Amino acid sequence: MLVALCIAASISAPEATYQISAAKGPYFVCDERVIMDRWLAERFVVQPTRYENNPVMRREFPWEGSGPHLGGSVLYDAADNKFRMWYSVFNRHAYDNRLPFSYNVCYAESGDGIAWSKPFLRVFDYEGSTENNVIKLGTDKTQNIDVCLNPRPDRWPGKFLAVHNQKGGLFISSSNNGATFDWLWQEPALAYHSDTHNNFVYDEVRDRWLLYCRPRTYAGDHKRRVSMQSSNDLQHWTHEETILVPGEDEKPEFYGMAVWRRGDLFFGSLQVYDRYTGHPHVELAWSGDGERWRQIPTHPEFVSRGPKGAWDAGMVFLADSPIELGDTVRFYYGGFALPHDTKEENIGAIGLLTSQRDRFIGIRPTGAEPGFVLTRPFNPNGRRLFVNARAAGELRAEVRVGNNKTLDGWTFDACDPFTGDSLDAEITWGGKHLGDLSEQEVSLNFKLDRAELFTLDLR
Repeated sequence: MLVALCIAASISAPEATYQISAAKGPYFVCDERVIMDRWLAERFVVQPTRYENNPVMRREFPWEGSGPHLGGSVLYDAADNKFRMWYSVFNRHAYDNRLPFSYNVCYAESGDGIAWSKPFLRVFDYEGSTENNVIKLGTDKTQNIDVCLNPRPDRWPGKFLAVHNQKGGLFISSSNNGATFDWLWQEPALAYHSDTHNNFVYDEVRDRWLLYCRPRTYAGDHKRRVSMQSSNDLQHWTHEETILVPGEDEKPEFYGMAVWRRGDLFFGSLQVYDRYTGHPHVELAWSGDGERWRQIPTHPEFVSRGPKGAWDAGMVFLADSPIELGDTVRFYYGGFALPHDTKEENIGAIGLLTSQRDRFIGIRPTGAEPGFVLTRPFNPNGRRLFVNARAAGELRAEVRVGNNKTLDGWTFDACDPFTGDSLDAEITWGGKHLGDLSEQEVSLNFKLDRAELFTLDLR
């Protein structure tokens, strides 16, 4: 079982002050702050679909070494209508001979996120030439990078903010053009070597940054765990705290975890690593606050390795966060044909995965009988109810008030049944909307008859 600050995998008490409101949606059905109970219903993970023409990026130039691969970042820059990618490369010769810049980060861009160009930035000297797409950042190496669009340009300079591995620890930098980064402070955010895809995410609800890395202290002979530290100003950080440790039923190591936010929930692409085979895969975790994490106890894979002989058969790693484009969500991932620590040449490439909007995890009946999902009480405040769902049978909902009493006129029978497949289906009762009940607290009990429910929302 996943160990996350001793939180069990079963439904437990939510944050005491948590309130369901229109401003925080969409609400995912895995969130125990929203869902109070379920009966004859199970959570399940929806694997994203591989793009048929993967990989979308391969090695082209000698300075790319064994890359390209992710740890790195892919962003959609709406202001310039451009996809931007920062990916990692590794120079085996420099590493074996203890030369500088054994690790570097390169930059690519695209108009559609599929066909990528690698513009020569002319800022980094590689074997006497600056005709390359290597960014200028570290003084002796840049090992992995996480880049985000600056969420608060009134507080921090630059269009982009980045955390990156450099001799001496993890450092925070900013950039206006994505090619040349300047350290914001000479002191590291983390004063030791964290050999993973370190990444940070801004929590606008609590106005703080969360940085995910590896801990410096650990019980056994290896340090592949997930730790977190937080900051309100990007300069002064709390002491790192181990937040994810494999349970008895899991592989012995967590290679790392990239974290993103959707609605009022954090998601983590947990890299589960089997050190005996060298094969990592990705599982899905989630958290309400970025500190206490949960998983489905059966550990379904979110991103699996490719079939034997494929370019991604050995290892898979997700980039830091997905990109939402209308009703489609894109995940970029790095893959290798061979396992970790192989003695053979192992060349990375970058592929694309797609999901329908917000369909990462859902709830469905455990068998042929309908399943039931009950929310915690909330006030609709005049808002209508929408669901992301699909039903070969039908989905209905009843409204409960007070001491578990079903409200007359808002029963399962009165509910207009939902059938089919929709990312935004409104649930009504004989044409009445949930917002008509704005002056009282209600709970929703969903009945899933051959139906799957992913999110609910108030609008």
